[in-house]
Amino acid sequence: MKLHEYLNPLHGWKDSSDVEKVRVYTRQSFLTLAVAVAVAAMLTSLQHDDYLSMAAEAVCAAATFVIVQRTPAIGGESKASPRVPLGIMAVSAVVVAFSGDSNNMLWAAALATTAVAALIPLRWCLAAAAAAAVLAAALGRPAIEALVLGLFIAFLASTLQLSAWLLRIVTELDAARDAAAALSVAEERLRFSRDLHDVVGRALSAIAVKSELAATLARRGDDRAAGQMDEVRALAQESMTDARKLVRGYRSVDVASELDGARSLLSAAGITTELVGETSILNERAAEAAAWVVREGVTNILRHSAATYCRIELSAASIRLINDHPSASTDRDDGTGLSGLRERLVAVGGTLNAEKTSEEFTLTAELPTENPRTTS
Repeated sequence: MKLHEYLNPLHGWKDSSDVEKVRVYTRQSFLTLAVAVAVAAMLTSLQHDDYLSMAAEAVCAAATFVIVQRTPAIGGESKASPRVPLGIMAVSAVVVAFSGDSNNMLWAAALATTAVAALIPLRWCLAAAAAAAVLAAALGRPAIEALVLGLFIAFLASTLQLSAWLLRIVTELDAARDAAAALSVAEERLRFSRDLHDVVGRALSAIAVKSELAATLARRGDDRAAGQMDEVRALAQESMTDARKLVRGYRSVDVASELDGARSLLSAAGITTELVGETSILNERAAEAAAWVVREGVTNILRHSAATYCRIELSAASIRLINDHPSASTDRDDGTGLSGLRERLVAVGGTLNAEKTSEEFTLTAELPTENPRTTS
């Protein structure tokens, strides 16, 4: 920190953050009190021609200035240890207290309090205030003056401690705000990656299956190959539209459309599909969750199994996908497939469970049973 920035507390004020403004306020409060007390002490010493005390008070004020600069708790920005200036301040305060008029004890105590108030707990500052009052009374000062001395030091210490506490709280709140912002960015990136996996993964799986079917039909000279390629083109265009909506944050899923697409896709892959239940029994929140399960579950079947049969069971509170001939990797948790689906369901109050035997693989999802607007 440069000297002109201390002398001009408004330097770069408009460009400073709120935390920096509080830091400047706290630092300048300490420095202003130190200068005010030092000037008052030096004027008192000057009235009694006590030049030794004046010099000691000036040195004590300078040491306090350095301590403030080196103490982050009160707005300083240096990591250097304040031990040397603290030692100088202590010696100067002792010289002031025991030289010349006994009134100097007030100023010595006030200067010392200004320097160390933020470095030691408040209880020790209050203990020092009480000790100074007792010492003043023992040296023959009137009781009222001793009491005023103790109260003055206690008030000064409490005020400075409060300023340091305010700076600490503001700094912690600012750090918490930055952490919350970083967490929000991380959550949005995770959401985007999950959605992108859903859109691209399902679309590429569908395109691969239909392209393979079209190639097989074309080799046989079957005219249906052209129709399959038209569907591939439609799938590609649909996935591009979904990707654009995903980027803009407007994309949503519909369980009825997902079920229709799943049956068409599984049929094209030669997988017999059976649907049990109606989508009309689902509330809005459960329907969206069920659509996620259908999309990821069907993609999982196409990519990681040799299934010939798939059964989709739908109820108001759950959805179950059962397929035969699971492969060793059917239930793998790669962080983007079933793991991402599980995170989605947990976020809305649902659960996901996968069970595999030698003959079949079952994916069961418990769906949220209430919409957010009806939840008490």
